[in-house]
Amino acid sequence: MSLRLRHHLLLWLIVGLPAAALAGQVDVTSAVDHQSVFIGDLINYTVSITYDSTVRLTPPPIGANLGGFDVKEYHVGEEQKLKGGRLRQTIDFKICTFTTGDYIIPGMPIQYIVPPDSNLKFISVDPLKITVKSLLADTTAVDTVKPRPLKGQISLARSHTTLYIFIAALALLAGTAAYVIIRRRRLKASEAFVDLRPAWEIAYADLALLKEQNLLDKGELKLFYFQMTEIIRKYLGKKFEFNAVDLTTSEIDDALLQMPVPDEIRSELSSFMSDADLVKFAKFIPPPDRPDRDWETAYNLVVKTKDIIYPEPLPPVPEPTPEIVPTPDSSADDNPEWKYAPPELRHRSPHDEREEKS
Repeated sequence: MSLRLRHHLLLWLIVGLPAAALAGQVDVTSAVDHQSVFIGDLINYTVSITYDSTVRLTPPPIGANLGGFDVKEYHVGEEQKLKGGRLRQTIDFKICTFTTGDYIIPGMPIQYIVPPDSNLKFISVDPLKITVKSLLADTTAVDTVKPRPLKGQISLARSHTTLYIFIAALALLAGTAAYVIIRRRRLKASEAFVDLRPAWEIAYADLALLKEQNLLDKGELKLFYFQMTEIIRKYLGKKFEFNAVDLTTSEIDDALLQMPVPDEIRSELSSFMSDADLVKFAKFIPPPDRPDRDWETAYNLVVKTKDIIYPEPLPPVPEPTPEIVPTPDSSADDNPEWKYAPPELRHRSPHDEREEKS
């Protein structure tokens, strides 16, 4: 082997092997702009995802679970190319809360697929602690809550010009505030978020979030089954366009009889929902491995039904309009003006009229 070839092989081992080890790797970080805020303040929460170019990434859903915080804004940044062929994408949230105390932004699951494997994989964002403080000066005890002291009064000069300017500025500020409040109310009333993702994609994301909450480890068995069946009900309602959320298990089974769902899938779904009802309403405690198997059943039910096409009803066929054939007027054979006679006299002929006169 030549010395030049050895150098090439050594360079490949130094550069190529680490790059191959990074294939399919996904790293996530999270950060907030303030660890301590006052009640009602907006917090900028950013999730950064760094991944290999072969990875297919699924951003977190808009309705991601952020604990006790309300999501006010949600923005997915553009994909950035990094050195070494890796990519980075950021998701920005603006969140707030209106109660005080210590909060935890829970770990958010990030879904991705590494070809050629088609299975969903998950990596969780580290949780972050946020302290929300009150605007009051002392909140150590309810009986001793006191507002902050008043600031010193502003001494206005005895000048009418300054007073007029102050009044005008105050009126302008009040008008602007009223305009902003009215506009926000109108926008809030007119805006209704519609999730345009397919029903199966929403169900996958919700089931993944349910698994990341670790409700079973916390002993929240009934809550786990409530949320899992609610996900399936919402999926069925969006998939087959009926109000499955407000129906009982037997009513859902009757509704699916009218839809193109195979009998074995419908039977499996009915059995799954009935067993879950025992846990939710009859205080039934299943075996330790049963909840995980029920989660797998819910996931497989989505897989088996996501490609079913629900045919749209055909538009009604309009009935043909009967053709009106005019009948000859027998009263117009001798006198053309007879056709203008009253309807009760049109059956009489001019010949009968002449006989009556004679």
